[in-house]
Amino acid sequence: MKHCKGILAGLSLVMAMPTMAYGAAAQPAKVSLESNGTDQTLQSVCNIGGNTYFQLRELASLMSKEMPFDVGWDASAQTILLEKGKAYSGSVPKINQITQEAVETKTPVLLSGESETFDTYRIEGYTYFKLRDLADALGFSVAWDDAANKISVTTADVSGQTPIAPGVYQDMLGHGMDVDWSKTNQGREYYTEKTAADFAAAGVDHVRIRIADEITPELLESLDKQVEDCLEYGIIPIIAYQADDFKNDPSDKNMKKAVKWWKEMAEHFEDTSYLLSFDLLIEATDELNKDSERLNDYFAEAVTEIRKTNPERIIMISPRLRSDAAYLHELEIPKDHNGYLMAEWHFYAAGPSKTNEKKLWTTGTAEEKQLIQDKIQLALQWQAETGIPVWVGAWMPGDYNDGDNYSIGEQCVFAAYMTESLDEAGIPFAVNSDTKFYDREQQMWYEEMLPLRNILYGR
Repeated sequence: MKHCKGILAGLSLVMAMPTMAYGAAAQPAKVSLESNGTDQTLQSVCNIGGNTYFQLRELASLMSKEMPFDVGWDASAQTILLEKGKAYSGSVPKINQITQEAVETKTPVLLSGESETFDTYRIEGYTYFKLRDLADALGFSVAWDDAANKISVTTADVSGQTPIAPGVYQDMLGHGMDVDWSKTNQGREYYTEKTAADFAAAGVDHVRIRIADEITPELLESLDKQVEDCLEYGIIPIIAYQADDFKNDPSDKNMKKAVKWWKEMAEHFEDTSYLLSFDLLIEATDELNKDSERLNDYFAEAVTEIRKTNPERIIMISPRLRSDAAYLHELEIPKDHNGYLMAEWHFYAAGPSKTNEKKLWTTGTAEEKQLIQDKIQLALQWQAETGIPVWVGAWMPGDYNDGDNYSIGEQCVFAAYMTESLDEAGIPFAVNSDTKFYDREQQMWYEEMLPLRNILYGR
C-alpha cells in the first residue's frame, strides 16, 4: 500500500545523502524498540522539533531476523538502495551525542527496483526518514508508547490470508475513495477491470463500495468482480450498505431486513481475503438519526449475525447524525465484535462551505482550520478511550452537491490541509466520490481534476 499514513507521524529513520533547505536542532534522545516481543535499546536516536528520529541502518540491523532488508548507496545516482528480504550485514554508524543541526531535504530511494522520494532530514551526512514511510514500504506496523519512550514493531502477515488486527488495518487503509460501482445501474454497467487498474495506478489504497440495492445474483456477480479486481491490483475493498428502508423507518421489520442483508453478504464472502471489510451503515439519517439506541441495536444484531460466518473479519460501526464524530460516545460496542472492530466517521462529507459556520472554509483561516482539528481530536479521544481504531469514510474537497463554487485551486488548498491533518493524526480516509474524479463511461480521469487527485493520492 502506498499511503500507510497512520503508522506514526512523529518517528523517523536514518541514511546518508546531500541536499539543502533550512536547519533545525537535532538533540540526542533515548528510545527503545520492541520487535515481536523483544526489547532493544537504540543507540543513535535524536529529537527534531519534538519528534524522534533514528538511523535506518541501525533499524535494519536490529530487524534482520523479523523483517530483513538491506541498505545500500548508489553514489553516482545519489540514491539510497533498499532491498526487501535480504538481511543487513553492514555497520551501524553513530551520531555524536551532542546537539546537531538537521537540514530538511528530499531523498530518492530505490526500493527493490521501484523509485520513491521521501521527505527527510540530514544530520552529519546521514538522512533521517519517516518511520511510517519505511513501515508502509516494507510491510510492518508500528506503535508508539509515549510514556515509556518505546517503539513497538509488528511484522504480522498483512497479505489478507490471515486475520488482520484493526490497528494494522487502520495503517493499511491509507487514502481511499468512495465508489458507486455497485450502487447504480450505470456504475455496474461501466465498471471493468480497467477501472480498478486505473485507481491503483493513481495511488488509491482502498475503495468504499457503496450499495443501496437488495442482494440479487446480478448484484453479487458484479460485486465479486469488483472485489477480485481490487485484491488483484492491491486495493483494499470495503462493502458499505445504505439500508435506506431501515433509516427511513427503523421498525423491527426493517431492522431484520437490514440484518438479513448482512447475513447473506457475509455468507457469500466468508472465504474471501481478510483485506475485505464490512461497513454496516452509510450514515444514520432520517428517522434512525433520532434514535441512538435503535442504531446500537442494529449494530449489535448485525455483528452477531456476521460473526457466525466471519468471526475475524473487520467490521465498521458509525455514529448518528451522518456519522458525526461528536456522537461517537453514544456508540455501544457490540458484545460479539471479537476484537475485529473499527469505527467510521464523517466530516465535510458534502464538502466545505463559504457560508455555513459549522464547516466554514474560505481561505483557510486559523478559525477554519480549528474546526477541522476539533473534529479530529474528538475522534482521537474516543479512539484512545475505547481502543477501537477510527477512519474517515467520507469527506469532499469541494461542495459538489451544493453549488460547486470552489475553484480547483481552492479545492487543492483545502484538500492539502485536510490530507495533512488526517495523516498527522494517523487517520485514514476515503474521498467522496469517484464520479467527481473519474469518467466511468470513458474510463479515464477527468483532466481538470488531476491536480486535486494528485494531492489526495500522492501522484
